[in-house]
Amino acid sequence: MQAGATLMRSRLGPCAMRLYDETETKTHVSKVFGINLDKGAYLVFGFDGRKDIVANQMKYAREIMEKQFKGKDLGAKGGEWWWENKYKFFYPGYMFHVPQAFGTLDTVADFAHIEKVYWAMKNVVNKEFPDARFIGHFSHWYEWGCMLYARFIFPGDKVPPNEREAAALYNAVWDKAIRAAIANGGVINEHHGVGLKLGRYVKDLYGTAMPVLEGIKKQLDPNGIMNPGKLGFAGC
Repeated sequence: MQAGATLMRSRLGPCAMRLYDETETKTHVSKVFGINLDKGAYLVFGFDGRKDIVANQMKYAREIMEKQFKGKDLGAKGGEWWWENKYKFFYPGYMFHVPQAFGTLDTVADFAHIEKVYWAMKNVVNKEFPDARFIGHFSHWYEWGCMLYARFIFPGDKVPPNEREAAALYNAVWDKAIRAAIANGGVINEHHGVGLKLGRYVKDLYGTAMPVLEGIKKQLDPNGIMNPGKLGFAGC
């Protein structure tokens, strides 16, 4: 995390960066390289633009990773594989096999809190829902912090056959994980949207600032016709 933060603050401007936790490094990255990565986290990044400028960006980025943080350079194979396959998850043949239940818990925090958010979410899922697997990677990096793209996964044989029980279990994971993120400096989500599902957490997130937002909403939309019921605004 410190290495990624340093790279973002170096003004080198990577066009993409992902930091995979140890679990995803073992299960996902190891398959890419065909080597056994039992320890550590995998950080992949890249630059775009003129070849000569990119060469210098990569040179200084390697110095940060190798000299300052004692990282091991695994070459360009992982980055090239990621670039070519980054969208495959969303197409048939690559989606999770059903029946199973999974949810993507995206959140964001500054560098002072993002690791706390990760461990809080991971610990609550592992403790409260031992049948679920928790994985995560850090993406959408900024100079001040980054996004945690976390996911919980229930295998098919651990999903209750009753629809109501399955939905209750699914929503319980969301509730525990989102509240853990908020309590440790994270927000409800980074870019997937609050929608109707997460709107009830908005008051918990903003606390005493919520009446200010409600006042603005009332002034701009006195008849409650602009996206009624969204973002946790009551009475709309």
